[in-house]
Amino acid sequence: MKNIAFYGAGNISTSIITGLIYSGFNSKNIFYIDRNPKNHSYLRKLKTRNLESNQNQEIDLFILAVKPKDAFEAYKEILEKYKKPKIVSLVAGIKSKKYIKINHSIEFLRAMPNTSSASCNGITAIYNSSFKKNNLKKVISLFNKVGLVLNFDKELKIDSFTGMIGSGPAYFFYLLKSYEKKLNHICNGDKKLIKNIIVNLLQGVAISIDSGTDFNDLIKQVASKKGTTEAGLNTFKKNKLNKLFEDGIESAIKRSREISSEY
Repeated sequence: MKNIAFYGAGNISTSIITGLIYSGFNSKNIFYIDRNPKNHSYLRKLKTRNLESNQNQEIDLFILAVKPKDAFEAYKEILEKYKKPKIVSLVAGIKSKKYIKINHSIEFLRAMPNTSSASCNGITAIYNSSFKKNNLKKVISLFNKVGLVLNFDKELKIDSFTGMIGSGPAYFFYLLKSYEKKLNHICNGDKKLIKNIIVNLLQGVAISIDSGTDFNDLIKQVASKKGTTEAGLNTFKKNKLNKLFEDGIESAIKRSREISSEY
């Protein structure tokens, strides 16, 4: 697919666009429509093009990435302006059948990426409603440029994925704020040093996970009896940190399902 257009250029769209360009996708073949002037400024720096200024441009794939309340309006606008468009929706919660009901002949699928797509470490879930096999392969190939792709056989799995993976980076950022707070004290407020420490820490964790070792074994490798790690872990267990974390994920999954019933 040569030319792609993003209807909505917020955080998730700019993450994908950044990752695509980093992976070698030509920025001149990326178009966007967005109301926010700040987004326009960033996208111009990436040398992408405003679709409103290039209305006669042939588009091979539309990526719908607006807020749920604006989804159907934007979807209908695409249908009105372009003949037989192929549309990928990144909109959380709204089921495929609600779009298909508006136009039964459309090639449509849902995708749910996360913001790690910007560094080509993203994870994108896909549920295909009506894309033809050859075009589906092209969409999967596109998202593979920015990370892993999971092709789900049931749309319900998208809701779980949204709460776990789509929202996942924010959960880790939230937890890392505690690290940042403590590191700020011992690093005398050196923000660059603090970020480097956190990056190295996470890279080390990623390498350990990639080794294939079980999580419990990885914990045992760090925790010694009556040591500092054990003391910290015991406090986490006492306060049921794992249960709180699981409850948070379930709340996100529940909200994703609620959005579906609202629209």
